[in-house]
Amino acid sequence: MYVMVDGKGLIMPIYHSVGKKCMERVEIIAYRKAVKLHVFMPSKRTIWTVVGNRYEYWINPPDYCTCKDYYFRARALAIEGKGGETSCYHLKAVEIAKARGMVDEVHFHDDEYYDFIRALIDTIYRGVKGG
Repeated sequence: MYVMVDGKGLIMPIYHSVGKKCMERVEIIAYRKAVKLHVFMPSKRTIWTVVGNRYEYWINPPDYCTCKDYYFRARALAIEGKGGETSCYHLKAVEIAKARGMVDEVHFHDDEYYDFIRALIDTIYRGVKGG
């Protein structure tokens, strides 16, 4: 499956095994600018996140997400060598948002880095714990 990006004739491959529901989620995430690139200045350190319905997920494109789907399904498939989709829809949303210029870039001062990391880890922990 291919998608026209920005009407400029740029065609990018979209995962052939992705279902319609997954692609709808990806489109919603990209459209509402829920893909965030946090840039810390002056060091220019970056952290990618995707804001979900309940949690914010730490992303390391193109191959890591802190969501349960990535951890329990995608990584298990990759480790077991069974094939199938080894990504999650958050990672796909990052790819689409980057291609369409729909990434929300947020700037912080380097002094805020450690507090940001602590808050993000707390959010991830709550997501894993289920509360």
